Amino acid sequence: MRAAPSALLLSAAVGCPRVQRGCSRRGIGRAPPAGWPVPAVSPPSDMAAPAGQDLAGDPRRWLILGVVLVGTFIAIVDVSIVNVAVPAIRRDLHASYGAVEFVVAAYVLAYGVLLITGGRLGDIYGRRRLFLTGLAIFTIASALCGVAPTAPLLIGARAVQGVGGALMYPQVLAIIRVTFSGADLNRALGIFGSVIGGGLIAGQVIGGALISLNLAGLSWRPVFLVNVPVGAAGFAAAVVVLRAGERTRTRLDLGGVALITLAMLALVIPLIAGRDAGWPGWIIAILAAAPALFAVFYLFEARRSRAGGVPLVDVTLFGQRAFVVGLGIAIAFFAANAGFLFLFAVYLQAGLGFSPIAAGLTYTPAAAGLLVTSLAAPRLIPLLGRRVLSVGYGIAALGYLATTAVVAAAGATVRPLELAPVLLIVGLGQGLGITPLMGTVLSGVAPRQAGAASGVLTTALQVGNVLGISVFSLAFFAFLGTPVAGGRGGAYAAAYAATLPAAAALTLAAFVLVRLLPTPRAQSANVLVERAGGWAPGLAYSLFLATGGRIGEHAFAEILGGVIDRRTQLTRQAPADPGDFLAYQFTAGAGDHAWRNFLTREALSRGDHPVAHEDERRPVIQAQVGDIRRRQADGLIDPDLDPALVRLMAFALATYPRIFRQITRMTTGLPPDDPRFAAAWSAFLRELGRRLAPGEQHAPASAPGRDRTHPATPGSQPPDA
Repeated sequence: MRAAPSALLLSAAVGCPRVQRGCSRRGIGRAPPAGWPVPAVSPPSDMAAPAGQDLAGDPRRWLILGVVLVGTFIAIVDVSIVNVAVPAIRRDLHASYGAVEFVVAAYVLAYGVLLITGGRLGDIYGRRRLFLTGLAIFTIASALCGVAPTAPLLIGARAVQGVGGALMYPQVLAIIRVTFSGADLNRALGIFGSVIGGGLIAGQVIGGALISLNLAGLSWRPVFLVNVPVGAAGFAAAVVVLRAGERTRTRLDLGGVALITLAMLALVIPLIAGRDAGWPGWIIAILAAAPALFAVFYLFEARRSRAGGVPLVDVTLFGQRAFVVGLGIAIAFFAANAGFLFLFAVYLQAGLGFSPIAAGLTYTPAAAGLLVTSLAAPRLIPLLGRRVLSVGYGIAALGYLATTAVVAAAGATVRPLELAPVLLIVGLGQGLGITPLMGTVLSGVAPRQAGAASGVLTTALQVGNVLGISVFSLAFFAFLGTPVAGGRGGAYAAAYAATLPAAAALTLAAFVLVRLLPTPRAQSANVLVERAGGWAPGLAYSLFLATGGRIGEHAFAEILGGVIDRRTQLTRQAPADPGDFLAYQFTAGAGDHAWRNFLTREALSRGDHPVAHEDERRPVIQAQVGDIRRRQADGLIDPDLDPALVRLMAFALATYPRIFRQITRMTTGLPPDDPRFAAAWSAFLRELGRRLAPGEQHAPASAPGRDRTHPATPGSQPPDA
């Protein structure tokens, strides 16, 4: 029986004394000469695996998850549940459409502006305390919303509700991360992502059902009052099961919060109130002052940063193209989505006379499409990279235009079944455009600023929501004033059909902006999906950020370091014997399929140019080389061999069969996942490693571990890999 040609080559290259002597004469494979610069081998101190509380096997950890998911669900549902209640609120409180726009916008505005501050307060005072505080404020404000007798009081209560959400929601992910570890963490994040996705879908349906039931004649009020018993039960459970966590020293930028709040109010209030007020001079003056207030905010943050303070926003982020383009994409896309959803409820209920539950169910195809592609997007990212966003925005724009055509053609007689196909298209595009957005943009930001960038980007999403509601409403009600045939329903249909192309235009603008993102260092560049430990955690992180969460600097560094931590751990746990060492590298790499695929695409797209997060990855490789050097010092490996080349060889032997699976199968007759191949290759690696030991003399014999039930074909040649 002949040994496989590739096995003979590998055996000869390392084990044959003549080859070793030839390499030594040419300076190949030898240790570097004295004085040669040797990189540091100690892994950085911040590369340790994420530390969590020791709750393995403690059933309380699942109770903790259930408690924080209560807060997650009501915060997500409350973003969309109010849309379907807008017509009922307007009728009951005799409010203008501008006033009910404020009902929606007040929550989103307070939530977005205080988001970063809420995360930092959690760092200072503890996640448990801030979660409880935020949940209590949210619950009390929900009760105030439910009993509000006038529109101004309802708007004020909604703003307070947004404050509670901004304090509570950013703490959720941090609590999950310190409560779970390993496979349990991935499961918990998968459940967490499902709750977010379910909340996005359930808001419209739950709101419509509660209003249609007209419980105790309360009309729209149960939309808010339902939060009270749920929030109270969640608070009581949180007091019992949540544990005090670590606190970190940081400082609040109250001046920055005040300035950005003033700037946002100066921008949003005129856009919402201007039409009803007739655009008086004072409203125009406030709107004109908004750019100046944003400029003052920028200068204040820059000055605070230069003075050594902790700014609300790191203004150096605006010097990074990925961040600036990402802000534009986030604002454009979410403005289109928010305007579309708000006016959809107005069009169906106020214009066509749909009941709230019928309006909520009519939107269900879009929600279902969003859920389907949200689940699929993390799996598509390794194949399409940032093009997933382009595909999503293209599909969503097509959906908006198709919806425009259906509404314009059907007018006041449109039926839910006629809208279902086009709404499904909208939802499919939205799912592909939302889930990968944050990870794709953050992949182009300097790692040390990723946490800060995630906070600003999530705030930008809320800004886009507020601008979409206000600007689209301006256009819609301007078109609504134009006389058309078909009575009230025809007028609303015509106004909605005239406004929707703006949503398509903004989404196409996002499509164009994706092309302006920096060229990805790897085809699949998406920092959340690639380094979060799997597609389910990646989806959870993406949805968390897209719905207003915040991943702090430390938590984000842990995500970036996930793969690095595993490599460092494998280096420390590797057996001492050279043969067992090589076999261990191959066996331990069985679960790194996603990372191998990423490295392959990265090599094809970047060649030998700098790659993503190279500064974070290089010390781990250096530590692995240092591990070989220590083995040489211990007499386990021939000291005449260059440790860097030995480590490179070990990596090649551990990964080649699984990367070039077709070559492995054609050479040996077995796929790399076949247990027979794994056993034969491991035995071969053990023999090969034994020949690395100093003082060994070997003849190029047949390779061990060959599966003799699959002999090489006579006359076969080494495959051209």
